[in-house]
Amino acid sequence: MAAAVAAAAVRACPRRATLRPVTIQWQTDAPLKVLPVRLAERLGYFAAEGAPVAFEPWSERPPQALPGPSSPVRVTAGGFDSVLRQHLQGQLELAFLTLARTPQLGFGLRHSLQAGAELPLQLEDARIGVPQASRLAQRIAWLVVLAHGVQPRQTQFVALPTAQQARAAFQLREVDAVCVGDPMLTRLQRRGDIRVVTDTRHLSESLRLLGGPVLCPRLSASAAVVESHAAELQAVARAVQRALRWLQTAGPMDLAPHAGLAGFAGDPGAFLSVIMHTREAFAVDGAVDERAIHNVLRILRSLPQGHQYEGIEPVRLYTARLASAP
Repeated sequence: MAAAVAAAAVRACPRRATLRPVTIQWQTDAPLKVLPVRLAERLGYFAAEGAPVAFEPWSERPPQALPGPSSPVRVTAGGFDSVLRQHLQGQLELAFLTLARTPQLGFGLRHSLQAGAELPLQLEDARIGVPQASRLAQRIAWLVVLAHGVQPRQTQFVALPTAQQARAAFQLREVDAVCVGDPMLTRLQRRGDIRVVTDTRHLSESLRLLGGPVLCPRLSASAAVVESHAAELQAVARAVQRALRWLQTAGPMDLAPHAGLAGFAGDPGAFLSVIMHTREAFAVDGAVDERAIHNVLRILRSLPQGHQYEGIEPVRLYTARLASAP
């Protein structure tokens, strides 16, 4: 069993030199996106690297210039959006590991809208709910509407404070469509509430909609931390790369106990279905591809208020020196 082999490998691996504690702030409203990071902890890979790691909920706050003598090294795990926002605010945050190579979001309409009008007409009048914390969700929704020959309008989009409120608004018919990720998307599908029009959990659909690879969930740290605490960040990167490789080959028996890490506690069947059908969305080796950043910036510049992204150089948004070759 892969989990047993992994555990044995962890026990056999000698501990590395003592490293500073690391705090990983993770995006709790998108647990599937940061699954490889949580798996690295669960499978003991951080411990094998000698990296003492703690988790806390993600919050977008200015990064510390440098950790103090007793403070932890801070790393964030979540969408690439925050790296861009901090860059626009003059705060240098660098992505150093890719967690997934698609946005892992689905855009869907209520099943009750199937009858009657064709899809473009439905989209033209649809009120579209998007989680306020995920700007990427609105961008995906905007592109889906455009892809069906309809000019989207800002007034169509209803920003909802949380993914849970987006689900409630959808079920109460306050919105006609939503752009959300898992576990909510799978639960809506299993209840028969939603007809998914575009599903970027699948690599082929993501490439088709977005015109190429994109950098989405990632690990990042402030430029100051990257410069002064490379050893800690390299240990974190190696552990998560190991979890990414495990995730690519793990079988159902190995995966099922970890359903709760992705937001599927009590429903391992749904979790296994998601992983088996969308495993290709996760990064294979975690290396940051500069072309994926170029593509993200191209997409953003094509959308309303995209002018703010003009002049941003991809090389200032990531570092490739922390992720070792597989």
